[in-house]
Amino acid sequence: MPLTTRPAVWRFADRDVVRTGDGRIWHRGLLRPRHWAVPGGDTPAAELDDDAVRGMLAADPLAVFAPVRPDAHRPLPGRVLDSADALRLLDIRPATGAVLHRSVLDRVGDFLGSTTGSLRRPVPGLRTTDIRTSLQGTAQRHRAARITLDRVHGRIHARYAIAHTLHTHTYVLTTP
Repeated sequence: MPLTTRPAVWRFADRDVVRTGDGRIWHRGLLRPRHWAVPGGDTPAAELDDDAVRGMLAADPLAVFAPVRPDAHRPLPGRVLDSADALRLLDIRPATGAVLHRSVLDRVGDFLGSTTGSLRRPVPGLRTTDIRTSLQGTAQRHRAARITLDRVHGRIHARYAIAHTLHTHTYVLTTP
């Protein structure tokens, strides 16, 4: 039976997290910027680089990646895509797809002190046309939506509010 390879995260950001199948949790930027480490591991030998983490994600079917979630009280990172033409002409090459990570901040979460909201199940396997269509639909349905492209970290963020709930979508760009 042939193995199918999962798409790899194009770029990582400090404060990203990976949980492996054996329960270890790796944090990027924990000890040093742009390096992965496990809490309590003070030795540099216990650090990994981005390529090693990509390999770990590809090899372990139970490994889970969670991107850093933007703070609700700060502007979204990246360049603002504020026109229909900017979304239509969006170029995310060399990325070929994305995984959508969603978070929701409601009154209860805000009351409890959360600034990023609670996570929802990720949506993997989005193609570039799916991303563009989703962002255009968000911009049309929610006129006050804020959409940004963070090319440095390989992410597209969309934020909008419905009633008293703040929705944040983070598209983590992937490569084959």
